[in-house]
Amino acid sequence: WGGEVTLAGKRIAVVHGHISRDLKPLLEAEPDYLLTGHSHQSHDFRAGATRRINPGALFRAKVFTVAVLDLATDELELREVAR
Repeated sequence: WGGEVTLAGKRIAVVHGHISRDLKPLLEAEPDYLLTGHSHQSHDFRAGATRRINPGALFRAKVFTVAVLDLATDELELREVAR
């Protein structure tokens, strides 16, 4: 499962799983952002032109987290959520 949407002029790809047949075509298109899940661990890094973000999880995780991304400023805030 994967797809792409454009918001505020930014191309945002979204996929749940690991690098697979779903993720490869999305990365080849070089979106501005790639939002992923599956691992339940938050991360934020840039690979080439694409910023890769996993917001973490609200279930089956040591720490519950969500992400807030400001597309105008490119600022990301990972917020911890109380259990």
